[in-house]
Amino acid sequence: MLDIDRFIVELDRLTTAVYFYDEIYGEQETIKIISGLSSEATRIIQRSLHNDIVMSLARLLYDGENYKTSEATYEYLSQYHLAKKYASYIDHGLQNHRDEIAEIKASLNVKDYRDLVLAHNDKATLTGENDHPKHNLETEVLLRILRLSRTLFFGVRLKLAKERGEQSLPITDGNVHRNGVGTNFLKNIENITRQARVTR
Repeated sequence: MLDIDRFIVELDRLTTAVYFYDEIYGEQETIKIISGLSSEATRIIQRSLHNDIVMSLARLLYDGENYKTSEATYEYLSQYHLAKKYASYIDHGLQNHRDEIAEIKASLNVKDYRDLVLAHNDKATLTGENDHPKHNLETEVLLRILRLSRTLFFGVRLKLAKERGEQSLPITDGNVHRNGVGTNFLKNIENITRQARVTR
């Protein structure tokens, strides 16, 4: 699997997580269903999903080329790194996607939130000495930026496949049914809750 394939797989995983989060926590009715089991568990799941979405988005779309320590250099599996590596495959059409991604990224304020709240546990931020950064993540915008990034790198991947004489790809064209995961989860919870009431 090429690095670009793995990147696309990660984009797909994150897209599914965004749909899942929205289907569970996007409406009061669905929150009520899941909270019926345990409001504390509901908050834990929500926080975990939220943090995974923020961290994954930051890793994939905001990180640079690499991370250096005194012992080694670690390459990031990031949009920046891959766009630099495969720059010769990014034509005008694909560059338009990249430009739109950059515009959206600038509006989200994910990096400060990730750095100060999640990744580095900044004491001054967490104790209220400094203002708590807020991100501007909304489902529609998140899905848009993920689709654009996927389209950009799938376009690059197709050019690579043609150049390499590949007849098939380890990734799909993205026309995959990703929504409904949260809805099915909620239906199963409702069934479990209903059965538990019957057996009491």
